[in-house]
Amino acid sequence: MENKRVLVTGAAGFVGRFLQSEGKHRGNDVYGSYRNDAEKALLEDGTKSFFLEFSERETLSQRLKDFAAETGGFEYVIHCAGVTRPERIEEFYEGNVEFTDFFVHELLRTQPNFKKFIFISSLQAMGPGDPKTMQPINENSPVKPFTPYGISKWEAEKRITAIPNLDWIIFRPTSIYGPRDTKFVHTIVNIVQKGFAVRLGAKDQLVSFVNVKDISRALWDAIDRDVHREIYVVSDGNDYSPSLVNEYLAKHLGLKPIKIKVPRGLLLGISYIRLFIHRLMKKPLHVSPYKIKEITARNWRVDNSKMVRELDFKPQFTFEEGLKNALMEDGFIKS
Repeated sequence: MENKRVLVTGAAGFVGRFLQSEGKHRGNDVYGSYRNDAEKALLEDGTKSFFLEFSERETLSQRLKDFAAETGGFEYVIHCAGVTRPERIEEFYEGNVEFTDFFVHELLRTQPNFKKFIFISSLQAMGPGDPKTMQPINENSPVKPFTPYGISKWEAEKRITAIPNLDWIIFRPTSIYGPRDTKFVHTIVNIVQKGFAVRLGAKDQLVSFVNVKDISRALWDAIDRDVHREIYVVSDGNDYSPSLVNEYLAKHLGLKPIKIKVPRGLLLGISYIRLFIHRLMKKPLHVSPYKIKEITARNWRVDNSKMVRELDFKPQFTFEEGLKNALMEDGFIKS
């Protein structure tokens, strides 16, 4: 298999760090983007660095030109970087839409051997499935994003697919979890260890997940395989009740937490108050009303059959296996 020059943006993030490992495992020449010294320190041994800051467009253009002159340029980009927790809601559009559009055009203009752009979007770009029929979401489902983040991802997708002469693949993953997952796994582990199993959604809610190691393999498969200008929704192919998160974690941690059901209306009320306060203080809001509506939507089922068929996608982890693996790798339990 030929050695490929690939830039992974957002390489210091949760997904990006696994993308580094998988790319190097396949023998590729992996470059990781970074914005500061802290992010650069998270690039793994063997990953080459490339400075990339959304706001510095002129200098980015020059760095891309210089890189192409020195090496022949990037052949592939896995665009994992994005805005998820901004101080201003407008930053979703500025970072996820405008910068992505600019970045792709600059890649085409400056990289003479550029071949394919892999874009990590989100299932939020489509919105949840029909709560009445409970039909799983697939690539042809109606697109109805309602969170600012999801809307920005959908707008970015439209920009990408409209660019002539660009070969692209778009992934719309469901919730991604795994080792070093501080936003999801570690947060819930902390609550369970305090003796509580908190349930937020409706009793009949169904959700989906994909392990970070599985989606990392799929993203690199999109580079290695003969697929072009395709969109894939991503999950491990199973449906889950959200209560299983607490059950699996409690089981492997050897705990028996108290089950607590938090009414959706109460959560929304609190989130609107927090939104008002955070806007006054000009600080990022991690749990917004949009987030509450997202995580309590009844139908987040996913039909991943297109990905299985075209990418031969074979997840190595069920949700319980993936959670146990994360607990072991992060030192919560012994192997």
